[in-house]
Amino acid sequence: MKQPTTGGRAAKPRQPVKHTKTFTACWTCRNRHVKCDEGRPECARCLKGGFTCQGYGIRLVWVDPNTQEREQNIRRVIGAPAIYDEDSGFMQVNVIEALDAIENLSTSATGLSAGPFSVFPVEGYDPRDVPYHETTCENAQQSQDDFPVHGSQTLSFDRLDEEDDIETIFSPSITSPSTYHDESNSTIIPFHSIQDLASSTNLLIPRHLDLLPRPTEQRELIHHWTTFVTWHLVPVDRPDNPFRSVFTPMALAGLASPSSHSNGQIALFHALCATAAFSRSQLLNGDSQALTLAMKHYNLAIMHLRHSLANLKSNPEVDVQRGSILATITMFSAMDMITGRSSEWRTHLQGGASWLSTIEGNVWDRDKSSSMVYQGYLAIAALCNINLPSTVDVESEDFLDERHYVLDRFFGLTRPILKHIVMMNSLINRVSTADPDASAEMLDDFEMQLYMQSPDTLDLENLDPVAQALTRNHAYVFYYASLIYFQRTLRRRPPDDVQDIVEIAVGHLEDIEALGGDAIGCTLVWPPFIVACECLSTDLQQRMRAWYMVKRRHGFRNLDFSKDIAEELWRRRSAAPPDMDIQWQDVLKDLKMDIVLA
Repeated sequence: MKQPTTGGRAAKPRQPVKHTKTFTACWTCRNRHVKCDEGRPECARCLKGGFTCQGYGIRLVWVDPNTQEREQNIRRVIGAPAIYDEDSGFMQVNVIEALDAIENLSTSATGLSAGPFSVFPVEGYDPRDVPYHETTCENAQQSQDDFPVHGSQTLSFDRLDEEDDIETIFSPSITSPSTYHDESNSTIIPFHSIQDLASSTNLLIPRHLDLLPRPTEQRELIHHWTTFVTWHLVPVDRPDNPFRSVFTPMALAGLASPSSHSNGQIALFHALCATAAFSRSQLLNGDSQALTLAMKHYNLAIMHLRHSLANLKSNPEVDVQRGSILATITMFSAMDMITGRSSEWRTHLQGGASWLSTIEGNVWDRDKSSSMVYQGYLAIAALCNINLPSTVDVESEDFLDERHYVLDRFFGLTRPILKHIVMMNSLINRVSTADPDASAEMLDDFEMQLYMQSPDTLDLENLDPVAQALTRNHAYVFYYASLIYFQRTLRRRPPDDVQDIVEIAVGHLEDIEALGGDAIGCTLVWPPFIVACECLSTDLQQRMRAWYMVKRRHGFRNLDFSKDIAEELWRRRSAAPPDMDIQWQDVLKDLKMDIVLA
């Protein structure tokens, strides 16, 4: 007898659904924990819901150094990066020769299999078709493919653990920084440098320089960096300009490092390229091609910075990498100073402060280059009111070794004034209203110390007369801006009480332009901004407007934005009752702006 059946087929056991986690969504959808349609440049889900799409770029997530969060999140990292001591030829890079080398590596040539750049097969292969360390999400699925290099060797790109809630990055995989396995005779060859390996095996080791997909673009960016951006970043340019004499050789050394290694120097190289590209975009009225190139290098800088931080502990020669990491962090604020973006510069500076808390401060005074990088970061952090870690004792006599201090000669920021700006930021949070007498006594003592820091005795030996005059004027602008900041922020005195020193400071700003003209670089944003905000008379306001108009030649958007904030402050004060005190911090808060004041 035939068994009865149901109308449908017998149900098969249901297979468990395998859930996969991807990291290609925009940052807004990630934060909202919703599915993203991954539309570009803004996803449709954000547009439909009225949300601001935060895009898809890589972000560097800073963690508390006192926790193991980094070790928990990053379970697989690349091996120790290549390090070179100060006597290495890589640390004494000739900028012109390096630029020529980049230019000679033409992506349009077919002879890439000959000479020092023999990294790509000649036939059936175009290096422009292969992403150079791609970090964008749309190229994520290409990660398992081998990157073709010289001969039969390959560099495999490994995926970070996908269940970690961080941006997926593909990094070169290396097994050991000190041995090379010669498959032809099954022996392990020890070596101490890439040059030793190349000479002992008669092989060419691909470098980051060799894998640049469009070297001409990078050459143009480095040329723009060295000939324009570096001298515009300092008010008084000199041959030992740290952006040119320290940052640039550090970054170009990264190009010479093996392409299978990620380190702070190559992170700095991409940061410099991004800064130069942002500068070119600004000067070309928002050129989209330059902006696209800037974002590519920005993402690569973030990627290599992340790997460098993850590998720093295991690095046997940590000093070089430590300096290049801090230089890269510093460059993020320079990028936003140029573009005027209120993006992630504060996060990077605060992350840098957290990282510095794990490092003894005296390690930065071991040589002039490290000290220059450290000084640059501390100055930006202080002017942007970033809380510095307890390891940075500004009240100590040992704060920033005087032997290596250079910010006074380049920016007019003397060591005592920098210390007092940091202390003022701390005092703003510490002054107690519960005991006004004690607070008043503290402020009286501090004010006396601040007035004693006049740059009259500033040592400007070995500078020519014009450079001496320019530097002294910049130092006076910083000095008077610090006094204004103290009186208005800590003393809470009305703007009328500081008009005398405001006018003196405006005069120094005008003297600088009269002395140097178009040949001088850009001042830091903080001192003229502090001065401009307290201009009450129409005459002083017009003089500051004229000064800002002249400074537009540098192509730094933050100067324009700081002028706009000052003008909005003037407008609000003119419309407010006489007894109402409006400060620039209130305007920034109301406008929801956060610009780099360095």
